[in-house]
Amino acid sequence: MAEPQSLQAQPLMEHLRVFCKDIGPRPACSPEEQRAAEYVRGVLLRLGLSDVQEQRFKSNRTYGWQVTPALAATTAAPLAASAWCGRLGRLVAAALSLGGAMVLQEAVRARPPFFQSLIAAGESQNLFVTIPPTGETWRRVILVAHLDSNKQRFMLPMDNPYWQKPMTTTGLAIATVSGLHLLFSALFGRRRALPWWQYLAALTSLGFFAFVLRDEMQPYIEGANDNGSALAALLGIAEALRAEPLAHTGVTLLFTGCEEAGCTGMDAYLKRYAPPKLDTYFIDLDMVGAGNVCYATKHGVSLMTEYGPHPEMLAFAARAAVKRPDLQVAGKDMLTVDEQATIDRYGYRGLMISSYNQEGYLSNWHRVTDTLENIEPATLSRAARFTWALLGEIDQSPPPARVTSPGQVAATA
Repeated sequence: MAEPQSLQAQPLMEHLRVFCKDIGPRPACSPEEQRAAEYVRGVLLRLGLSDVQEQRFKSNRTYGWQVTPALAATTAAPLAASAWCGRLGRLVAAALSLGGAMVLQEAVRARPPFFQSLIAAGESQNLFVTIPPTGETWRRVILVAHLDSNKQRFMLPMDNPYWQKPMTTTGLAIATVSGLHLLFSALFGRRRALPWWQYLAALTSLGFFAFVLRDEMQPYIEGANDNGSALAALLGIAEALRAEPLAHTGVTLLFTGCEEAGCTGMDAYLKRYAPPKLDTYFIDLDMVGAGNVCYATKHGVSLMTEYGPHPEMLAFAARAAVKRPDLQVAGKDMLTVDEQATIDRYGYRGLMISSYNQEGYLSNWHRVTDTLENIEPATLSRAARFTWALLGEIDQSPPPARVTSPGQVAATA
């Protein structure tokens, strides 16, 4: 596949300038997030892609709405057991601690909490459009980029990202062990004072609670790398596909809302539309505008909640990287929470394309320095061109073994 002009740095940077400077920070469920969606729609319509569909959904507005109730519960659990003595008190405390620990683990795997309907006070949107192949459909690829940008957050990532996984893992483990101790104490123990370390566990949760509240009061960021870069790349790819569709692969361009609020846009899309798992592949672009381009081989911010790409997608990406050594792309474990978590949880074949700085981490992730001025145009272009190469690799591969005829996939798509 020839490389289209729309994947070069200049046209991509023109799109990115609109997201960063004309629109600016794009909080989940905000008018600015909607303006970003309207810009995307306008570009797609100008390309002649008239069948742009919109999905409206309810969501919480920030990540803090998911984690602060859980941290409040794990903080209150030992105190409740101490103040309300007896078996019933400790059972209640155990439920608070274990429930909070469960919600925290789900939050760092981008799973909405069980109380999602209570905190979904905002409204957002997903936009998507499909470009069919020139021949019979053997597969469908869904390219993903999220519309919103986050606040500055010093807890995700920490100033020294090296400590992110150990600290997050320790916090989750403490909450879980505290809850299990309270449960066994209520069921089998004698009525006595709580050990000192239970109060230390409550103090640890209180510290995390305070840090999250501090993050909730931070300003929203411009979101150039996260995730204006991916939005620009997808618009460039849309133009390329409009001019040169794939042979046997239908491509859906999916622009999601509220990724920064817990990937609720992707969750809403998969719940409502449930594309067939037999031959649907996801490529998630996230933070592709600075440093070295990579495809993620492992994701997660704690040792207890790691996840990764589908092996088949990993093989496609490795072959594309070998065929395009000029793009200098390789697989890398990434410290991140992203929509690949939701894709993986629903059982789809998925892979994330991203980039990393000299220290090996996401550049300017959740920092006010995530501005247009800190984007590297050559990196953005390489990411878009690698995605194009990966699409070609998927399209040129033989039909899936489970498909008895090419029309079988088309009938279910």
